[in-house]
Amino acid sequence: MTDIKFFHLGQFFSLRALITTIIGVGLIAVTEFVLPWRELLYIEALQQWISPATIVFTLAVIMIASAVAKNIVSSIFLAIAAILSFYNPYATASLYGNLFNAGYIAISVIYGFTALLSGIFASVQMTGRTALLWIGIIYGLQGLIGAGTSMYLSFNSAQQAYHDANLGIAFGESINGFPVYDTVFGIFSIIYMLVFLIISRKRVSTTVTTNKHAIIGQILIFLSIVAGLLFMVFAGFRYTQNDAIAIYGQTNVEFMNMIFSKVPGGEFTFTKYLNIFYVLPIVGFAIGIAMGIMVYKRAQGTTDKMRFNFEGSFLWLNLAPLVVCLLLSNVVILGINSSASFYLNLPAVTAIFTEYTFLLLINMLVAYIIFRIIAFFKAISKK
Repeated sequence: MTDIKFFHLGQFFSLRALITTIIGVGLIAVTEFVLPWRELLYIEALQQWISPATIVFTLAVIMIASAVAKNIVSSIFLAIAAILSFYNPYATASLYGNLFNAGYIAISVIYGFTALLSGIFASVQMTGRTALLWIGIIYGLQGLIGAGTSMYLSFNSAQQAYHDANLGIAFGESINGFPVYDTVFGIFSIIYMLVFLIISRKRVSTTVTTNKHAIIGQILIFLSIVAGLLFMVFAGFRYTQNDAIAIYGQTNVEFMNMIFSKVPGGEFTFTKYLNIFYVLPIVGFAIGIAMGIMVYKRAQGTTDKMRFNFEGSFLWLNLAPLVVCLLLSNVVILGINSSASFYLNLPAVTAIFTEYTFLLLINMLVAYIIFRIIAFFKAISKK
């Protein structure tokens, strides 16, 4: 089927979408529930290098299945399967305003965003000019999200709780009260956005007969993900469950264990050499450049129609944790229920972005490798 339309409900019953959804739902049940439940993904020897304590590959399955199925019904089924399969290591859990479980709110946002945005960006057809515009806007906004979140936490001295626990966490430092680093990073994000905006205004029509652009782009995407992951491995420092309780409290630690560690006593990571809110945007900037190079191959310049395909799964990056932190903030929760027993403390926001960044980069690497394997066999089948 060449006329792919993400919002066409009937296309869910195409052989590609239906089989992909069935396989994806089955794999999600295994990765999200069976493996954490049996503690088959908890390898103590690796905990000094990677975080969270239990690496769950649900994000990779959702990214791959959504990008292959290219249908909203498939994406919804995949997200629902992940939410229903959610493994909670506690018999009881913290409540969101005494109405909803905070862990379910978080994973509903994370898995819902992953499924829907991966499917949309992989399937929507657009001109090369529009593709370049989307790349600039999305990755530029993600840089602003990183800078803005860091700036807000710095103004509220959220990093002080880590420093009081003798953890020298990196943050957006101020000079005479002015957030210099966050401002510079925000300005760079705007410049990045404007450069792609300017490039997207130019009409370029050319016949590309070689795969040079595609190869360069794929190499850059791979190196961007690997570089980000290696940074997290070698620049990340561990802190214990007791440290975490002292920093952001018992209920917030329970929440972190629910959605990330999958065990009641997991350890966590902080970054010492680079503000964690900059890591995913920097990776995104590099991926955006790679995708921009690939546009000229797929759109024969910038005027023909193209799809992002598999690479579209890497466009959303740090939007989900921001929404989670906003929904579970004290302003929202206490505004709904002033007697609520759970809300996110500001230091926990840094922890969520750190654990999410580590988990996402691992899943992105797995998804990228599988994407390339699929593309390889697809190319062989065409021959």
